[in-house]
Amino acid sequence: MTTDKQQQEEELLILKSILGDAITDFSNENDQFEIDIEFQLSTPFYLRLIDNSNQLSTLIQHLPPLILTVHFHDQYPSSIYSPTFVLSSCYLSREYLENMCQKLDKIWEQNISEPIVYQWIECLKEQFLSINELCLSNKAINNDNDNDDPRAMSSYQPNQAAYVYEQLIEYNRRKEDEKFLHAYHECPICMSNNIPGRDMIRLYKCHHTFCRICLHDYAQIHINTGSVQWLLCPDLQCQLALLPSEIKIIVNNDQLYDKYERLLLQKTLEQMPDIVWCPRCQQPVLIDSEEDNLALCAQCRFAFCKKCKKTYHSQTLCGHELEIAELREKHRKLRQKMQFLNLIPDDAEKFLREFLAVARIENSTRLCPNTKCQVPIEKNEGCDHMYCTRCRTVFNWSDAQDQTTETKILIENYENDLDKVQQALEHESNIQDNPHESMSLKEPIISKLLVERTKKCPNIKCGKLNIKSGIGNYLICQHCKRGFCFSCGRAVIDPKTHFGVACKRHSVL
Repeated sequence: MTTDKQQQEEELLILKSILGDAITDFSNENDQFEIDIEFQLSTPFYLRLIDNSNQLSTLIQHLPPLILTVHFHDQYPSSIYSPTFVLSSCYLSREYLENMCQKLDKIWEQNISEPIVYQWIECLKEQFLSINELCLSNKAINNDNDNDDPRAMSSYQPNQAAYVYEQLIEYNRRKEDEKFLHAYHECPICMSNNIPGRDMIRLYKCHHTFCRICLHDYAQIHINTGSVQWLLCPDLQCQLALLPSEIKIIVNNDQLYDKYERLLLQKTLEQMPDIVWCPRCQQPVLIDSEEDNLALCAQCRFAFCKKCKKTYHSQTLCGHELEIAELREKHRKLRQKMQFLNLIPDDAEKFLREFLAVARIENSTRLCPNTKCQVPIEKNEGCDHMYCTRCRTVFNWSDAQDQTTETKILIENYENDLDKVQQALEHESNIQDNPHESMSLKEPIISKLLVERTKKCPNIKCGKLNIKSGIGNYLICQHCKRGFCFSCGRAVIDPKTHFGVACKRHSVL
């Protein structure tokens, strides 16, 4: 016949084999131990916080374990008295724990002189299987009752309800992350399945999951193309913005992430109405709302007009009265630059044909109406409904702002007739020689376009003229095939090392 001590040892041994690390033995005599009771909840439930007039709620599926401490007395289980036990929790109220203690007492009364601890564990677990909400309140609880059950130990304080609420949410998040890492998933982008959780990323805001490779390629494309403001959840039905911390994990590259931060700062500043860009050093300048047009760059100390972006002038309005003087100065400079170009008669026809081809390309495009974008867009067919792939602005082609005025006039006046262009160029040169005539104050379209878009190859053995098309400043000479910078006119061996502060890789004429 087995003694009580042997039955206690056998019961504890069985519990350890079932519960594993969830049970901790406090005594060498195997008569006192602690059990962490984990709740296996099949469905999420609402965790609610009632804090004065505010009420918060969130769905969770994991709760911290309930602590059951058990002490076997010498006459258990043969005695009519149950083992001594204590229920402990940091988020359940004392009243709730007392009710649980009473239920454990009833189970003992129904199973006197039998091993009881495992039945207690199953009872406590079953109490949470049907739970649909857990409320935390800051309402004071009267704990001065002399009849309180000492076996119910709750550290929950009503004045800490908000703190407990946040801790339970954080615990649920950690458990969800552990569950996610140990499961296998399918990426909705590449449609690969059986991907382990460690190779997947779950977005914080929407909880959509994608594999690391797809998200990395997705983020890299947006960063390299400068469209960082469109780094959203790839799910078409979601479109929530990714967090910077998530993007840092996704790209896993310090250099690429630094580029993302620079572009994001630039895009943010462009949306701010009290920020203008210094025309000299391209740094953001904070302006005030006063009527004065003064803007002072803190970087290069350049004072300029915040409206016209030119050197500061004291007038409230921009200096339109200086247009005539500026136009005359423009004529003078154009004469000098046209003399510098010195079109060779044998090459002039070929050069002007190439010039007309560039004008036709620009004349067939219109700028995106978004003032922060303004990328040139070409319409090849279909209706007037257009869509900018860079900033995702939807617009009507006929209503889009057309800023190709000069090339448009050139095409409309001379079409593709090379002889007319040559005659007009000679006529503008003759007018420039007579600056006192009234016609001399008109814009010399062909001369201006030629001067602005033409640069000689810096190769001494070449020296041929090259025309800039678009906004790129890195040109390849069509004759000697050597690269050079359109801005400074110097030869470029490595574009990555040349373009930076001194010369911009892209600029609008």
